[in-house]
Amino acid sequence: MALVSPGIEITVQDDSQYSPNTASTVPLLIVASVQDKVNSGGTIAAGTTGENAGSLFVMTSQRDVLTTYGSPAFYTNTNSAPIQGYELNEYGLLTAYSLLGVTNKAFIVRADVNLGELVSSGDRPLASPDDGTYWLDISPTRLGIFEWDATDQEFVPVLPLVITDTDDLSGGAPKVSIGQQGQYAVVTTNTANPVYYKNSANDWALVGSEDWMISWPTIQGSVTNPTLTVAETISINDEIITVTGNLTALVTSINTAAIPGVTAAKVDNKLELYADDTAASDVSTVDGAIRIANDSGDVLTDLGIDAGTYYRPAVQLSKHTSVPSWKSGDSEPRPSGSIWTKTTASNYGASFAVKRFNALTQAFQLLSAPLYADDASANKAYDPLRGGSGSPIGSVYVQYDVNNN
Repeated sequence: MALVSPGIEITVQDDSQYSPNTASTVPLLIVASVQDKVNSGGTIAAGTTGENAGSLFVMTSQRDVLTTYGSPAFYTNTNSAPIQGYELNEYGLLTAYSLLGVTNKAFIVRADVNLGELVSSGDRPLASPDDGTYWLDISPTRLGIFEWDATDQEFVPVLPLVITDTDDLSGGAPKVSIGQQGQYAVVTTNTANPVYYKNSANDWALVGSEDWMISWPTIQGSVTNPTLTVAETISINDEIITVTGNLTALVTSINTAAIPGVTAAKVDNKLELYADDTAASDVSTVDGAIRIANDSGDVLTDLGIDAGTYYRPAVQLSKHTSVPSWKSGDSEPRPSGSIWTKTTASNYGASFAVKRFNALTQAFQLLSAPLYADDASANKAYDPLRGGSGSPIGSVYVQYDVNNN
């Protein structure tokens, strides 16, 4: 500060801002990516080569990441929308790139995993795969899916469409333009191989989900354009519904009542009631039950529905010897559309053609790949005396109901 003239005073103030001191620790990231990626310079990104897998690289800038590992790859569908949570997205490299936007040093190790080899394909691999590479041969594979026909009281085998290209997906499910109503599809680009059903609304519903449950009627009236008597009442899971007019009005009254897990619709001029697993009846311990009865008058007779307790569509995964008890005379009969997956190969049950490449013979060898629910079940089957410790190295099994839903 200096006084240079009467009444004038000059002040110099330093308002400079500085970033905080660099952290004393340096992050280490272990990432996975496609092997032999090409970077923006048109050359093979050194960090993605097979010989550099497991090698430690020091990155000091975002440019280093792009040069050494290439741009992080993320899969999109045909509408160019990102497939969120997809197993083959390179989230690790994206993390490294973002991290070096706020710090100036990071250690990166690329795991010896080539994500490019994990992309599903309907064709036999024609390159020179590494010894031990696995291939799910879709052509001879059977999923063992059977659909229950409550009218004929029998199981009907299902031959689903096989989706092998992410361009055929929208939000993880098959695109609406694929398949016909009533068809099934298995999405092999997802490691869980989920199965979808195309319902009457032309939507693909994941088998076992609530959307799938309400794709099939739990109760279906047999009378077309029924004549109903105003002021008569019925009871649905202890909720009293009053007839106020025709069938359309009855459907509106049922849906307005907001009975948990229960919805109604007018289909082909008949009443249909749907239940998901939140529907509850006080006479049943099974989730997804509808108890229906006349409260006053003969509404059910008019609709062509028998009073009683009805159960939602179900999914069962079991051996061919454990047939679901879904017949009309069983304690818990199930409606048409219920699904049984036979987890054993007998009687057209599930049989997965899992093959492994042998570098010595230069051929894929078919493996024994039985279905089990989890590691414990597989260990018990392969090595019942020692709990799996004696299972041969290289033993394989197919896990069903991976997401336990």
